Amino acid sequence: MPSSLTIIDLIRSFGTVIHRNEKTFFAKPMRSLLFVILLVLQASFGIAQDRILLGGVLKNHLTGEAIPNVHVMNLTDSLATISSLEGAFKIPVHLGDSLVFTSIGYHTKALIVTAKEFGADFIEVRMIQREYQLGEVEVNPFGSKEQFRQKFMELEVDDGTIEIVGIQGPSKDRRTIPITEDADEIKKAKHLFKSPASFLYGNFSKDAKARQELHRLEAEKEKHRYNYSKFNEDVVHRITSYEGTKLLEFMTYCNFSEDQIFRYSDYELTVAIMNKQKSYERISQDSATD
Repeated sequence: MPSSLTIIDLIRSFGTVIHRNEKTFFAKPMRSLLFVILLVLQASFGIAQDRILLGGVLKNHLTGEAIPNVHVMNLTDSLATISSLEGAFKIPVHLGDSLVFTSIGYHTKALIVTAKEFGADFIEVRMIQREYQLGEVEVNPFGSKEQFRQKFMELEVDDGTIEIVGIQGPSKDRRTIPITEDADEIKKAKHLFKSPASFLYGNFSKDAKARQELHRLEAEKEKHRYNYSKFNEDVVHRITSYEGTKLLEFMTYCNFSEDQIFRYSDYELTVAIMNKQKSYERISQDSATD
């Protein structure tokens, strides 16, 4: 305040005294304006004295590694800065200001400047790393099934023929054994007239029987894999919340056959598991009562 009074006294004694017609008078409007300016400057100096340049470093809360490029914002004074590669930052603050720290891959951190931070030359802020759950993404070189079908139809396949000079190659129209999803298809009587050789091959050849057995085993394996993807420990746990031995005992209690699991839709299987859970709980309660 003494410095302000000194400035006011100087202004009053400065060139606001104007000589006109050998008469001295004080320019009152000018004096009022300068007095207002002085009050504003004095208030600004007072505010500046309450502000400090707060420094600190941002670190990962688990590893302690520095976090670079963090946005540091003083919401109270609308100020902002970015942390360095070493995680260091500096920002002007007042006592009670609200600071917010944001960075990609981390949860937002908020901080109110208390006397502890205001009186410290340096602070350490630890941020919690964020985990993102991403859905499954199927990647293929074709934009749609139609494009895949078109490319597949245009695919040139080697027919396996060998050209020998002087010898005619096999006929392009030679008969082949029909390729079907059902290995027993070729045994059906309708192929007796369409392809007699294929019919005889499918019914009497040891090689055909071996292929049919292999196809049956592959089909059962694929069916078991499909059933396991629908009915396993993780699926039953999500529905019932059972764990450990209780989970395994309940799955045994369900006693679903392979055909049942295969026929059920996901919704139907979930309903069936929930119904089994109700009866399982009743039996468990009755056993505990006895």
